[in-house]
Amino acid sequence: MEHAYDISQLALVLAMAFAGEVLLQRLRQPALIAYILVGVILGPSVLAVVKGQAQIDFLAELGILLLLFIVGLELDLKKFAASYKLAIGTTLIQIGASLFVTAIIAWLFDWPVARAIILGFAISLSSTAVAIKLLEDIGEQNTAAGRTALGILVAQDLAVIPMMLVTDSFAAGRFEPWGLLKIGAALGLMGWVMWSLSRRNFIVPLPEWLRNKTPLITDSSQTVIKALAYCFSGAALSGALGLSASYGAFLAGLIIGSTQDKEKLEHHARPIFDVLMMVFFLSVGLLLDMHFIVKHFWALAAMLLLIMTLKTVVNIAILRRAGLSRHDALTIGTALGQIGEFSFVLAALGLSINALQPDAYKYMVTLIALSLTLTPLWLYTMRRIPLAHRRLRRLLPVAADGDGGQKS
Repeated sequence: MEHAYDISQLALVLAMAFAGEVLLQRLRQPALIAYILVGVILGPSVLAVVKGQAQIDFLAELGILLLLFIVGLELDLKKFAASYKLAIGTTLIQIGASLFVTAIIAWLFDWPVARAIILGFAISLSSTAVAIKLLEDIGEQNTAAGRTALGILVAQDLAVIPMMLVTDSFAAGRFEPWGLLKIGAALGLMGWVMWSLSRRNFIVPLPEWLRNKTPLITDSSQTVIKALAYCFSGAALSGALGLSASYGAFLAGLIIGSTQDKEKLEHHARPIFDVLMMVFFLSVGLLLDMHFIVKHFWALAAMLLLIMTLKTVVNIAILRRAGLSRHDALTIGTALGQIGEFSFVLAALGLSINALQPDAYKYMVTLIALSLTLTPLWLYTMRRIPLAHRRLRRLLPVAADGDGGQKS
């Protein structure tokens, strides 16, 4: 009976998530915000419909693997090569600035080094899903600004892999010197794979029994099984070598993305990916503690405003320095001003290896979720500031003439 009750909980959560997605689509908001909000409402701190979420956490981990597999699968290395200098340069500066700020905070409050590094990594990332949706809504997705933003987001997605490797190296309680060698080898392998795939189109040979269809296996189901097999095989091999399973899933997606099977695999794996991603963001909402938010409201509000302001200002400064127009720099910088979904992964990894304490983890998860939810309002506000300045400049001469007339 308890098992049936768990399934009933999961069914209710998924049904509510679908209803929330439909509602937010009408409001032209990203679906992931609906999933987070539904998780909060059904979670233990509001309606308490779901109190334990071990099953959802397990599915969320599967979602992370598939997320990185799909990122690798969809990555067009040849297109990325056209703008990689600006994208990688911007991403490195963002990471460096975030680590600098968290290092200062760690020094002031005597934080452990691991916490400062994980927090710096998390803050530097932006949400691909939210940013692309916002740029699409304002008609900037296919413009030069949109393409630049996409390149930066791709570079950040790539940066997640070394971030996870570094975070995982703190599992022993401190950063081991030999971990540098492991991370260097992993990054070297990823760089070599990307360099090779960007220059030729590989075709992964399949066994004859996989090529032939059987009456019991349709083409679509066989393709889904192949996609999952590639993803989990890469993850298992990576885990056996002592590396992150997500790293292996990403490399598997990257390699398969350069084969003739790419479009078919991507098409048939997408529904499974979407379902598991929904579960992932639902689990994030379930983790949010409304009592914690109310108790620490002003501290959270101050940190959120500081983080989003600093990220936006740094982004705009970098992009203006790179030669982008004021409009493009403002649009991209603000659209990337939130904290990304991969930051949840880093926070969960930090908690699992005891590099983050439960309170620090709660702060991180809450700030990430709030930043994702408030990004549309943030972009709307920031885009109105230049408009207000232009209107003020147009009104100033009129006001001056009026004053002059009164004085005369």
